[in-house]
Amino acid sequence: MKNSVQYNNVKSFIDEKISPGVAAHGGEVNIISLDNNILTLELSGSCGSCSIQAYTSESISNYILEEFPDLEDVIVTD
Repeated sequence: MKNSVQYNNVKSFIDEKISPGVAAHGGEVNIISLDNNILTLELSGSCGSCSIQAYTSESISNYILEEFPDLEDVIVTD
């Protein structure tokens, strides 16, 4: 689904709005998949093992769902 309009819009949003903040803390956000309106992300680097990783994951998920209400869920793994 990497060529879909939805994928490209989500990727651009992550690259522009989420990745810079995560990168500032030594982390990285990668799209694993976008299938059936379920987005799966990987949180890696320093953020993957951070003590507030659960809060960061929830914040990322909520931010994306607010911007893309057509998504059913955002799953963030480490």
